[in-house]
Amino acid sequence: MRARRSRRDEPQNSDKMKAMMTRRDLLPSIPALMAVRSLKGADVVYQRFDTHTHIHNYFPDMIDALEKSNFKCLSICDSREIGDEKSTLPEMTEGTIAAVKQSRGRLAWGTTFDPRNFEDKDFTSRAIARVKEHFGQGAIAVKIWKNIGMAIRSQKGAYLLPDNPRLLPIYETIQREGKTLISHLADLNAAWMDPTGNPVGGKYYQDHPEWRMFGKAGAPSKEAILNARDRVMTKYPKLRVVGCHIGSNEQDLDLVARRLDTYPNFAVDLASRIRYLTPDSQRAKAREFLIKYQDRIIYGTDFNMVAGDKAPGLPGKHEQEWKILATNGAVPEKKGSTRGLDLPDSVLKKIFHDNAARWIQGIES
Repeated sequence: MRARRSRRDEPQNSDKMKAMMTRRDLLPSIPALMAVRSLKGADVVYQRFDTHTHIHNYFPDMIDALEKSNFKCLSICDSREIGDEKSTLPEMTEGTIAAVKQSRGRLAWGTTFDPRNFEDKDFTSRAIARVKEHFGQGAIAVKIWKNIGMAIRSQKGAYLLPDNPRLLPIYETIQREGKTLISHLADLNAAWMDPTGNPVGGKYYQDHPEWRMFGKAGAPSKEAILNARDRVMTKYPKLRVVGCHIGSNEQDLDLVARRLDTYPNFAVDLASRIRYLTPDSQRAKAREFLIKYQDRIIYGTDFNMVAGDKAPGLPGKHEQEWKILATNGAVPEKKGSTRGLDLPDSVLKKIFHDNAARWIQGIES
């Protein structure tokens, strides 16, 4: 004779079945739930930093948008002139300082110097005086640009490289003052490649032939320029150096990794190079790279806004790139969409906040 089940057993078994069914029913939806993890940047509780922008005027609507999304930007002054072009640094610097003062804490700034007259007897002392004056006015970093290595030449025709003796005391000053050197040196590989082969990124050099190094007599190779930068990091081991655009090795993550392993005072930003991380053929490797070097990767956009712009696109850029780094779903782009990299929350916090605070000290102030 079968034993009769008690009434107490029935609800317990029923509850177990319901729980099992609930878990089973949820399994198909887990990928969708993961895809929407951190989907909205507005849900982030910590302040995020964009450490690579060029905002040299006060734009009230942009500041309002940055407050709403809890972003703070580093606006970097560049000395981009070559040859005898008139320098824009006086107006750029004045506008940047004014914008920072009116930004309600949403902008910090980095300064620079014009390296074209590096052979002048008083060049080094003037450059040092300039950056020290700007440190006193709140600048937290100094930028050097790709005209060093790719355009500026001595009177005898030799290209100015980043480890030129005339530049070294400037780096020593930056190190001593506890500031950061931000370096955009060299460029895409396409600059040194035969344009008839249609290399990746080659269209830029069709539009800007002054930066095409292919075929230029005496032009240093890309590696020669970056090796000169590396020698600076060796000479000044306490100098924090941030290499823009994934350290200008965006097309070779193995090479970036070797440099990060070799130079502990080196970090890289993602400015304008996230697109190199998201192709299907690169996605897994890029994700592994970002996780492995999570303490050395800093978020930036290379966003540029000039007087007269009325519809700032920076908040939209921030939201789009947050989704690319944070989610596993399809993120719309100008042409089609890309799949997000689905980085862990702890890694995202380092890329968007912690690393900026560590490598570009003063940005939190």
